[in-house]
Amino acid sequence: MYLKINHITKYKYEKPFLSLTQAIKLFPTNHKDLKVIKWNITVKNASIGEKIIESNGDQIVIAHTSKINKSSEIIVKGEVKTSNNNGKISGNKEKINPLVYLRETELTKADFGIKRFVSKLLLKNKRKNKLSFAHSLNSAIYDYIEYSSGTSDISTPAKDIYSSRKGVCQDFAHLMISSAIYAGIPARYVMGYFLPENTDTEATHAWVELYFKNVGWIAFDPSNNSSTNERYLRICSGFDSISAAPIKGVAIGSSDEELDVKISVQQIPQQ
Repeated sequence: MYLKINHITKYKYEKPFLSLTQAIKLFPTNHKDLKVIKWNITVKNASIGEKIIESNGDQIVIAHTSKINKSSEIIVKGEVKTSNNNGKISGNKEKINPLVYLRETELTKADFGIKRFVSKLLLKNKRKNKLSFAHSLNSAIYDYIEYSSGTSDISTPAKDIYSSRKGVCQDFAHLMISSAIYAGIPARYVMGYFLPENTDTEATHAWVELYFKNVGWIAFDPSNNSSTNERYLRICSGFDSISAAPIKGVAIGSSDEELDVKISVQQIPQQ
């Protein structure tokens, strides 16, 4: 499938900044089921350094501006060819031991409720291997949480999502990570783009990758009860949504900011 991405992120600051430095990880992940046709990132009034490959395979550039201003704008334009990999991510060159992803964060720490939820599911699936259990976990979380925007924010931990049973894609992902780690499966948060079947555009999306010995990383999307396919474009990953943030910045001499994001993901004719 050929996908066209247009992604504009605008920041407006209450007071002019003296300098602004941003770490940008808005590049497609290199793996064998993806072909990047063209991809370009520009940052208004900023100089961009050389691309760096991080130890987890993410690509990152640092943009810096010392021009006094009250706004910043990051523009991403690209075209890619994706293939249905049934969730399996292979060919991404990483230097991190997957066992690192058994580490909990404040957003993915399991409480008594999550542990009980996972324990019951493990008992029910005790004759299945870990990969089969993961598919059952993906479906169980999809059934357990109601997709509801405005009921959580970036700092809402998995334990609160388990309690409220409401959230958006990042919350489904955090609960899946928390549950998988408790079950002894390395898990990480993934951010990318997604083209649903019933529309031509969609904002950024979050899902999860779990690691299985002798298999590798398999991607699950608990908010859609599926594995990833040709409609997903992987960008970056981390321990949670904060760790995997595609843009991080530090502005000197400024205060509050307003954020405006416009994203278009479209299928385009075969080239």
